[in-house]
Amino acid sequence: MFLLPSLPVFNKLKTLMAISGFDISKIVSFPVHDPVLIFAIILVIIFVSPLLLRKFNVPGIIILIVSGIIIGPNGLNIIENNGAIDLFSTIGILFLMFIAGLNLDQQQFKRTRYKSLLFGILTFVLPFTIGLPVCYYLLHYNFITSLMIANMFSTHTMVSYPVVSRLNITRNEAVAVATGGTVVTDTLVLLVLAAISGKVTGGSGAMLYIKLLIFFLLFLLILVYLIPPVSRWVFKRLEDDNYSQFIYVALVVFICAIVAKIAGLEPIIGAFAAGFIMSSLIPADSMLRNRINFTGNALFIPFFLISVGMIVNLHGLFTSPQAIMIAGVLTIVALIGKYVAATTASWIIGFSNDQRKLLFGLTSSHAAAILAVIMVGYKLGIINIDVINGTILLILITCVVSSFVTESAGRKIALSTGNATGKPLREYNESILISLSNPNTMEKLLDLALNLKKKDHSQPLYGLCIVNDDEDAVNKLRTARTFLKSVTERAHATGRMIETLATIDINIAAGIKRVAREKEATDIIIGSSGRYNFADFIFGRSIEQLLAGAAQNVFVYNPVLPLNLCRKIIMFIPQNAEKESGFSSLVNRISHLSLRLSIPLTIKAPISTCDNVVNVLSKSKSELQVLYYPFDYYAPNIEKELKFEPEDLIVFFAPRSGSISFNTDYESLLKKTLKDLRSNSYLILYSGFIS
Repeated sequence: MFLLPSLPVFNKLKTLMAISGFDISKIVSFPVHDPVLIFAIILVIIFVSPLLLRKFNVPGIIILIVSGIIIGPNGLNIIENNGAIDLFSTIGILFLMFIAGLNLDQQQFKRTRYKSLLFGILTFVLPFTIGLPVCYYLLHYNFITSLMIANMFSTHTMVSYPVVSRLNITRNEAVAVATGGTVVTDTLVLLVLAAISGKVTGGSGAMLYIKLLIFFLLFLLILVYLIPPVSRWVFKRLEDDNYSQFIYVALVVFICAIVAKIAGLEPIIGAFAAGFIMSSLIPADSMLRNRINFTGNALFIPFFLISVGMIVNLHGLFTSPQAIMIAGVLTIVALIGKYVAATTASWIIGFSNDQRKLLFGLTSSHAAAILAVIMVGYKLGIINIDVINGTILLILITCVVSSFVTESAGRKIALSTGNATGKPLREYNESILISLSNPNTMEKLLDLALNLKKKDHSQPLYGLCIVNDDEDAVNKLRTARTFLKSVTERAHATGRMIETLATIDINIAAGIKRVAREKEATDIIIGSSGRYNFADFIFGRSIEQLLAGAAQNVFVYNPVLPLNLCRKIIMFIPQNAEKESGFSSLVNRISHLSLRLSIPLTIKAPISTCDNVVNVLSKSKSELQVLYYPFDYYAPNIEKELKFEPEDLIVFFAPRSGSISFNTDYESLLKKTLKDLRSNSYLILYSGFIS
């Protein structure tokens, strides 16, 4: 039967289908029972989700859960909960907890162990203490259920950590304390979970806790004294066999989960402990760690998140006042508990106001860990569907709050502690990679690189041509090598060395990033056609895909006129650009370009940024005469001042999304200006970062 709940969106869909006379059940019956079709549907969701995220900035965990709600028994009833879903969901939750343990930094915890221990205890105890009476007296749950939900409040997942990484403040003490405190908090949460599950399944009395303690100690002995030496022996014997190493790691995860279950603990505790113990044996940048993260994040963990959505009943949430009240109370208590913990710890440690906010922002989000805990309670029958529904709303709101608070506090810390002129990006070892995949712009891109590169650097230029991996790839590769020969001849004619390479990859952006890492490039030059099609909207333009993971300075060049015909360079720089890692490097590059072309340079930027440009150029002892034009990007009728002569080369310093100098007003102005540029060459500069 094709089941549709009484939600407005589904009612409209059902009405439209009835009016059109379209009966989808004639094509395929619902719920689907064919395992091949079930798996295909799940893979479509996993594939489409990140594409939607890129456009709408929705947390990944939310869109996967929402997908599960839509296809589940309480949505369109496309897939029902069955043995296959349960199997992959179980594997997913174990991988999730294993990766959570694997990603905890033991060394960072050791460096701030006392402060991290203090914060870890506070961010466990205070939310727990606040949540327990609220659940027991306000929501009228029994004591065991109240304990389970209160324990849930103590968990957190640092979903906003990429924000501090992007802002280059990962070494700030507040970040270290938040990361170390996560180790303590997660451990305490799982210990309480073990006690609760033991109470529910194993009876009561002192003997229960003695039994739990004995088995827990045996479990720890196996983890600490058996797993590490055996793993070292295995990794040593299988040093060149990456596949067997991965199978061994997966085996360890499930063995630890089984041992935990035998010891009366939850399997997720075993998986988490396995990850934490093996984190020192699997380096963060190793191929093995990459494969573990890839397998978990690409398949099993999304499967688990979708299965969680399949349990949720939004119809019950929006039609029951009790359910809405539960969802609201859970969310408010979760945020208050983490705020009180962060404030108390910051007062004791002596953090600044911004560090306090950063500590709260990093630890206020509930995501993966809370789902793992709450699903255990649901399967044990301790909590009901209202709590599951409320938890989904809690995850959505806390993730949003965490992201905004971390972004705001992180920016203030970065601006207050940042270097006045930014940190140069390995400028002492200049290495430029040129993307030459378009034969029409090859020579002009090479000309730009030759003029940007300083003659006193011995590193050659790297000319790269990426060929998409398809049936005609081999023929395209031969053609590309023919084009590259002319590029080599042109470079040699100027007395410069260039190393050319034609290679195959899944797309141009992926190939550029791969080769840039291999050649240790500091700068990447690519061309821009200005075209924008439907595929670009769905998958992102090549430039956007490149910026998503490239640590280098990126130059995007649209060569309308040859460089030798340009008569002036006008460079626009936004406020706070001097805080970016590659700021001084990019300013020096453009001043060098101006000197090489013997044309004047005009800098249009806020006054404070102009002062920093003066400072950078004075340190480089540049002989260039620069005209500084204080520019207010918020002034009325600003478009009137963005008029250029056809021979002007327009240069834009374009902050990457989320960076210190990024702001939406400048971004909008930049997009509008580029759209209106018809007869001018332009160059867009994206600052690199220290990785």
